[in-house]
Amino acid sequence: MSVCVTNSDEGIDGAAWQDLSSTQFKPSMASRAGILRLTPYALVHSATLRPALPTCREIEMHSTEKVSRIGTVTAAVIILSGAGGCGGHIDSNNSTPDAQQLAANCTSLASKGGASSFPVSGTNVLSSVVVPATPTAPQQCQVDGVINQRTGVDGQSYAIHFRLRLPITGWNGRFYMGGGGGTDGTLVDPSDVAALGYATIGTDSGHDNVADNGLNAGGTASFGVDPQARIDFAYNSYDEVARTGKSVVEAFYRHPASYSYFVGCSEGGREAMLMSQKFPTYFDGIVAGDPAFHLPLGPMSGLYSTQLFAGLATRMGLTLSNGDPAIAKTYSDADLMLVRGAVLSACDSLDGLADGIVDNLAACTAPLVEAKLTEVQCSGAKTASCLTADQITTLEKAFAGPVDSSGKQLYSDWPWDAGVSAQSGTTYSQNWRSWWLGTYTSATNNATKLVFAPAEAVAYTTPPRLPISAADALSYSLGYNFNTDPQTLYQTSGIYTQSAAQLYFTDNTDLSAFKSHGGKLMLYQGGSDSSLSRNDLVNWYNSMNKTMGNNAQMFARLYLVPGMNHCSGGPATDNFNMLPQLVNWVENGVSPDSVLASATNPGYFNVASRTRPLCPYPKQSRYKGAGDINVAANFSCQ
Repeated sequence: MSVCVTNSDEGIDGAAWQDLSSTQFKPSMASRAGILRLTPYALVHSATLRPALPTCREIEMHSTEKVSRIGTVTAAVIILSGAGGCGGHIDSNNSTPDAQQLAANCTSLASKGGASSFPVSGTNVLSSVVVPATPTAPQQCQVDGVINQRTGVDGQSYAIHFRLRLPITGWNGRFYMGGGGGTDGTLVDPSDVAALGYATIGTDSGHDNVADNGLNAGGTASFGVDPQARIDFAYNSYDEVARTGKSVVEAFYRHPASYSYFVGCSEGGREAMLMSQKFPTYFDGIVAGDPAFHLPLGPMSGLYSTQLFAGLATRMGLTLSNGDPAIAKTYSDADLMLVRGAVLSACDSLDGLADGIVDNLAACTAPLVEAKLTEVQCSGAKTASCLTADQITTLEKAFAGPVDSSGKQLYSDWPWDAGVSAQSGTTYSQNWRSWWLGTYTSATNNATKLVFAPAEAVAYTTPPRLPISAADALSYSLGYNFNTDPQTLYQTSGIYTQSAAQLYFTDNTDLSAFKSHGGKLMLYQGGSDSSLSRNDLVNWYNSMNKTMGNNAQMFARLYLVPGMNHCSGGPATDNFNMLPQLVNWVENGVSPDSVLASATNPGYFNVASRTRPLCPYPKQSRYKGAGDINVAANFSCQ
């Protein structure tokens, strides 16, 4: 016999559904998507009184009467039949309403008055509309709402916005939450996943990039002035939105989702790791891509590289029309192709195959690459076919990572990978250089790490450094003192009772609660990610594996993507879909021993197409010795 337990005091019961409205709800004391991976915009956090119960799953009742759930259960017990868990047949008294009734429930959601038992106080439904079916998506109920509308200490208006999509037809019984990107502030709406039959939700993490955009307070990072907005962005909004979404799903369909999933990349990857650590029972499966799990340190390292490249520009006599050092001019696209060539010359064959991909990145050490860079060093004047000694030395310092004057490492070093550039015809890959250097032809300094400098000053520094505007990004970066200023990432001050590190780091290596819940975690990162170092994630994974008894592969796997830039792009097999394999792992126990990936831009390899297996670390892809090297079937994970 199998049972499913629902927590009657934490959700919205079926009868109460008709009373949901735009009025405030009472608090409860209880508790690149199915499409490639989610890019930063599409990848999608406040104190919780009690952990919400995990998603409804089949619980086998043995003679020991052991129930594999986490949390306090005050429940109605629904008897299920079949072997499909809570996704199986549900007692007729709790069956999902038909499409006509679901559509009516959706329409009435924001129109009827009254209050009901939402898990988070201060929750308001702003609108609920039926979205007609399309050739690629089922009919849906789109619910937009807010949590905790308020005015911050800076006078700006704040609220945690969320959007929930509920399939009226074709619901697959699953709940999906997408992560954000950058500093968030844009409402995440994984509609592509909803089109696959998932009930989906996303949030802006508690601030709005349009409304909360203080000109002299870091622009879209101005939320960093408000302590609660920091907390919402760090963790609170994802907690409250996840619980709210699950509660609505259970009320709408008259039973909870069978399984719940979270997928995110970049900041969304940090949020994904957060869920496995701080809220380990919320999701059954999680994908965390290129995660900003040491969030303040990544942007801080950008200040370091900006200083290095600005200094190089000054020494090279490269200036913009306003007199600023022309950072992007320090390396042309052709220069970066020389760097790529040096990396490939040093390391391409370390995996047994010269194919433009450095699979054995762990063996591609700085001394190997630096020796090859010396071979392309100019013996005289700078030309398009050589690099100056200053260019080489500066790049080597940047790859070594930020240090203070004593040589203390402040953030991870960076791997020497071949995704620093690539060329297809006359087109050069811009992804890697966009973060550290910016566009070579730009009349302004537009490197992403430079653009992020005000966020470092306001959202990640305690207390915030004000005033600062976008125009101050370069002066702030160049004035940053690496002997003293990094301390502001770890200190508290006045109303800011938690440091940036306390708020934003998601580097806990003890995932025991997530593992005990039955959770499965898939992580990935590009070898040529110039936003966040692949080495940092590898170091964390190794530490986590040790903490978990050197048995992490049972529930958490890391996939490294050679050549891939931040979340996607570059000369890489960067096109992959982890969600189906995560679902199969969670629901059927089929572990993802490899992930099939294809090259979005195979022209970087001068071929029409290329596929490869992505292997769970520490395994690497190896050619079997026969067959087309552009076909994944001719490779294995070793």
